Amino acid sequence: MGIDIYTHWTGQTKASKHEQTAAWLTNCAGGAGYLREAYHGTPYATKFLVAEAFESGKAQIKAAVLRKRLPHTLALVEQRERKLYQSTDKEIEGVKDSFRAFVALCEKMERQTGEPVFVIASY
Repeated sequence: MGIDIYTHWTGQTKASKHEQTAAWLTNCAGGAGYLREAYHGTPYATKFLVAEAFESGKAQIKAAVLRKRLPHTLALVEQRERKLYQSTDKEIEGVKDSFRAFVALCEKMERQTGEPVFVIASY
């Protein structure tokens, strides 16, 4: 079991939805609008980055808010990866890159659609 985070936006294509579905259970698909964390222990970077989605299951979160939260989120990612998985620096950068790509996608889609993406937390 784990935490799955998905994004949805106005005009999202079937292909991009499929890309998210295909990414299920991976921790490196932020660029597809999908993040995952297993329930192996704290800290949970997703719970910090998209806190509003955990309150109601689904929330529109402005990209500027996600960008502001990103530095601390990346610190949580590193702490989690070192503490729980004894990950190498390269592995940690891969997970961090996924969170960076997730925020970048949210920014891109907000610019294109004129509205924040919806973030869905499934846990």
